[in-house]
Amino acid sequence: MSLRDKLEEILPSLLPTREEDAIKGTELIARVRAVLGDAYSDRSLRSQFSFIALEPDSCLARVPNGQGYYLRGEEDAPSLHHVFTEAADGDEPLHKALALAVRLYDTAGMGVFVYPLEEEDSWEHPDLVAVQWPAGSTDTSGAYIIDPTAPQEPSYRSVCVAPADDAEECRKAFFRALACGLWAQETELLIVGDDSESAPELMRLASRFGVGVRTISANDDVLADLPRADEIFRATAADARAMLADLQQPPLAHPRHYIAPRQTEEELPATAAARQWAEGCISRGRVEAWELRVAVN
Repeated sequence: MSLRDKLEEILPSLLPTREEDAIKGTELIARVRAVLGDAYSDRSLRSQFSFIALEPDSCLARVPNGQGYYLRGEEDAPSLHHVFTEAADGDEPLHKALALAVRLYDTAGMGVFVYPLEEEDSWEHPDLVAVQWPAGSTDTSGAYIIDPTAPQEPSYRSVCVAPADDAEECRKAFFRALACGLWAQETELLIVGDDSESAPELMRLASRFGVGVRTISANDDVLADLPRADEIFRATAADARAMLADLQQPPLAHPRHYIAPRQTEEELPATAAARQWAEGCISRGRVEAWELRVAVN
């Protein structure tokens, strides 16, 4: 039995039933260890808690704009506040840049898994993962239905988003994208801003290492004039495409596609949640509209 299956079996008996009695992650880990022992690391358990809390039909709910877990009731549903930590509406330029990045990929038909913004850039996981689903079609409700006769392996694109502050920061962002994408079939860096001076060097690096490079021409002033990040996330596909039409530039370099990843899940455990999300959608045979738009670890 997988860790996910074990947690879904035991969590209902370990969680408080009221939000006001919610327990922090450290206490929930202690309760889980009392049942499962020490076979799993704190990181693995926290990653699973975050992933399970996203599922609208799971038993695990997370306190909005706070810390703690409790037993989900019918009125609880996932929200976007986990992306933005203290700023739930995402009014900062970086929040809007992340929202534009999500819509860039999901309006192209890819599933998008978003990691929460952190105080410092992670070198263990990308900012988002764009998933190319197996063949299928969209039903009348807007859900993407996966063709059960098609090959069931998805293709993953690891994406890092960075502001175009200067050449040094763009170079650092490139190598962060390279480091975070070794597990995926494709790796891409999305630069948000107007630093055209870095383009030649980024193109040379892209050719050498196989990392795709794209640009959204939106400096802080342009981002300030855009709607809040949560509104960008929830905009219709047509509105999102219109918003991106004047900002999106032709790619500087296309990502190289690798049949097999260059690092395994065990070597990059922080990327497991994105894979589990995609595999869960495929096992159910459908990608619900909310998941197709954005999912938050």
